[in-house]
Amino acid sequence: MAANIESVSKDRWKEAQKWECSYWASVQTARARFGKNWMWRLLHLVGAVPKYRGEDWNQWWRQRFDNYSFVPERIHNAIEVGCGPYTNVRLMLDRTRFDHLVLSDPLIRTYAGFKLTFVSDMYRSMNCTIDDHPLEELPFASDYFELAVKINVLDHVRDARACMDTLARIVKPGGILIIGQDLTDDADLDYLKDDAGATGHPIKLRHEWFTEWLGPQRFDPIIFKVLPRAEGRAPDAHYATLIFAGRKRG
Repeated sequence: MAANIESVSKDRWKEAQKWECSYWASVQTARARFGKNWMWRLLHLVGAVPKYRGEDWNQWWRQRFDNYSFVPERIHNAIEVGCGPYTNVRLMLDRTRFDHLVLSDPLIRTYAGFKLTFVSDMYRSMNCTIDDHPLEELPFASDYFELAVKINVLDHVRDARACMDTLARIVKPGGILIIGQDLTDDADLDYLKDDAGATGHPIKLRHEWFTEWLGPQRFDPIIFKVLPRAEGRAPDAHYATLIFAGRKRG
């Protein structure tokens, strides 16, 4: 069994954040070339494409979470941590309404400048709160959010244990926690040594590591699956994928 890499130095984390920022900035630059953003706007006006442009496997995760069918029709306080430039909560809008939404990511102020994205639209229209604290240092009160979403975030953080403690703390009793995470074993570690994306993903975890936070003493599971390698998002790099949604116990 592979040893979990659950924390890294602050400098190593900053290196990962720099990689992440550079990667998504380059993606956005490529998407804007040759007037593609203007073309997208015109196609949206005639109903040929959705309003927002950009995807980071968000549809794939949505399908594994049963299209978020368990999410209530109205949520007062919601947060997506490590939301990235495109977010997963935007794919819940066909079934729920957020009275107050927090989009949290250390790079959120960069992402808010990306055109034709949910993040930039929500920020410019003042329909969300943006937060750029690292997940380990979220400033929100305990038992505050009715919904917290964290999908494929822990591999980018500085201290995964502190992140899980924080996330479990800010969800209110009866609130829903959604976690999706690619998982890593010894074979994956050998593969990732030479993979360019390894710089941006320093944390490596197995599914057993999550038991402390997601067990029945804390959350009543709604969905709890560990998908095998063949069913995962990136089978070459990850032996399994955690799919969890649960309701916090009082």
